[in-house]
Amino acid sequence: MTNLINLLTSLNIDEAKAIEYANRLKCVQIKKGEHFQMQGDFAKYMGYVDSGKFRYYKIDKEGNERTLWFSKSFPFIGDYHSFLKKTSAELCVQAMDNYEIVLFTYGQIMELFDMNTDTQKFRATLAERSMFGWRSIAFALHFDTAEERYMELLNDYPDIEKEIPLKHIASTLGISPETLSRIRKKLDKNT
Repeated sequence: MTNLINLLTSLNIDEAKAIEYANRLKCVQIKKGEHFQMQGDFAKYMGYVDSGKFRYYKIDKEGNERTLWFSKSFPFIGDYHSFLKKTSAELCVQAMDNYEIVLFTYGQIMELFDMNTDTQKFRATLAERSMFGWRSIAFALHFDTAEERYMELLNDYPDIEKEIPLKHIASTLGISPETLSRIRKKLDKNT
């Protein structure tokens, strides 16, 4: 909770008010492999976590999990789009380790955004990061080769292969695990 209070004070919220606000938020523990949110469930919360990795995926009509991305450094988790629209979540969000998550209801996060101009700017930053993230994913899938996407993923997440199953990495890249194995072997030969 200390890092959340530090974030709030960095947004020019008085420390006493930041503490009072944070104390009204609920904290939950989530274990590795558990879900913060499931596709189809009402997107009731956004979460704040000091640091951690989460897998965002969608289940297709055939029941296959399609990993879209991994979050690692941005402290807010959840299906932001569905949360703001107050609809069922379109994405599953799975913890890749054990974490403590601070929960925000829609009303609580709107209260935060309305506190001052800095929190309004922060809201814009959340929206922009979401938009730019989706744009990067779409562009990469349409214009980069699988090898280029893999290299970019390794650049962003150098230890990903130690932390995330290869089938999820392959899914994120839009390729089969076998294709990923071929790319990895090719790159190992070149180094």
